[in-house]
Amino acid sequence: MEVLSWREVDVAGVIVAGLFGGYVMALAGLWAGRVPALVAFDIADFGRRYMVSDRPSAWLLGFGSHLVNSVLLTFVFAAIVEPNFGAPRWLEGAAWGILLELTLAGALVAPMSGLGLLGRKTGGVSFALTSSLVHLLWGVIIGLVYVPP
Repeated sequence: MEVLSWREVDVAGVIVAGLFGGYVMALAGLWAGRVPALVAFDIADFGRRYMVSDRPSAWLLGFGSHLVNSVLLTFVFAAIVEPNFGAPRWLEGAAWGILLELTLAGALVAPMSGLGLLGRKTGGVSFALTSSLVHLLWGVIIGLVYVPP
């Protein structure tokens, strides 16, 4: 298994792909409620909830933490996932997005936000389906935007 250092990846490409993917993912989460069987959710509000704060600035901090996490996870993609698999980058990104949805988002963030594992406390599959789709979208975007040096 090959693990690239930060000097071996295109750091500017990681930042651009991470910010772009994170921003589009946040917008898709807000707009998802317009699609039947999906629910709208505010990713920045999840950040506010797991920071346990109701201050007006908490939403901005939640959105900022989402974008920082997006860049950091794009770096992990560029340093570990991309150099070790021979699939097209968009497909590697899609798989990476789904893996993150099942682990970090579904098993960590959703329970910390009071929604239970993969959003089970919501009473339906709409939250889990929406979360899967926006993470899939994020993964495809970072796979398409990030180009290794």
